[in-house]
Amino acid sequence: MKIKVSQISNRTHDVHTSNKNMEKMFNLQLEMAQADDLQNKEPIEIIKIQRDMLHNSIDFLTTVLGLNKAEQDKLGEMDFKQTVESVNYVFERMMGLSDEDIDLQNKKEQAADKSKD
Repeated sequence: MKIKVSQISNRTHDVHTSNKNMEKMFNLQLEMAQADDLQNKEPIEIIKIQRDMLHNSIDFLTTVLGLNKAEQDKLGEMDFKQTVESVNYVFERMMGLSDEDIDLQNKKEQAADKSKD
């Protein structure tokens, strides 16, 4: 499938949903879910979990998207929030959602957030 992550580059990346790439995706999703549960953890353990998640997020994007050196450098300079957003976007695409599906989902979430206010 073709995926364009505009925060990283203007080119379209050919991403395969091979077992290897899907395993990388599921492993990172699991790691992210575990990083959300930081209660009862020591500060050093929390920092290690967050550091590992950052490294694995960068590795995931670099590998799955096949980033060149310039794109890797741009990824290295990105804000952490943008990195997580990019990872989540690639997750959604690999899980079969189209850009239109993702846009619709985001609009529904924004509308739900506004109705809570």
